[in-house]
Amino acid sequence: MGKALVVRKGTNLAKLIRADRAAQYVRMSTELQRYSIENQAAAIAAYAQDKNLTIVRTYRDEGRSGLTTKGRAGLIELIDDVESGRADFDHVLVYDVSRWGRFQDVDESAHYEFLCKQNGVRIAYCAEQFDNDGSLLSSIVKNIKRVMAAEYSRELSIKVHTGLCRIAGLGYRVGAPTTFGLRRELVDENERSKGELRKGDRKSLKTDRVRLRRGSEDEVAIVR
Repeated sequence: MGKALVVRKGTNLAKLIRADRAAQYVRMSTELQRYSIENQAAAIAAYAQDKNLTIVRTYRDEGRSGLTTKGRAGLIELIDDVESGRADFDHVLVYDVSRWGRFQDVDESAHYEFLCKQNGVRIAYCAEQFDNDGSLLSSIVKNIKRVMAAEYSRELSIKVHTGLCRIAGLGYRVGAPTTFGLRRELVDENERSKGELRKGDRKSLKTDRVRLRRGSEDEVAIVR
């Protein structure tokens, strides 16, 4: 019993403490409810319990696109903690490959994962059907998933742009604040007015549209 309390020479206590500790990274843009922070956290918690891991830290990016690291304070902090040696965990749990990012260059996604791996931190994708263990099969599947995530964003961008161009072509307002002398008016699908949209207001129904109308007489007089 006494020998069990003796630390063997060369034992890295810090590494042993980190071995069963994990951080979770969660990200949600605005796309699907199944990617909500709560749903991701629930799936990650189940994975951690199954693997006997304790989640000790959470990095999160809410309302952030996965195309780049710009504005993703959570991911930036995670990478910084890992590289600086401040990370007190050996695992980072992510819901799936697309939550790590939808980088248009899949090598960028691999780069951030490599930085973690280089510093002794393993990335685990909890909802994927492969184990991120570096095997040939998992490497192939993971790369395909990265390409699919990037392609989804490219296709979505094209569809959104096409749709916005069509709406603008019909004479409706598409995003951006109005200029001096103009107001935003909300109309339904039958062109009936539903009132003025003030600064910060947004339409709540997909079938509604926004069109421009003249502002106050004073503003119109100044413009003229």
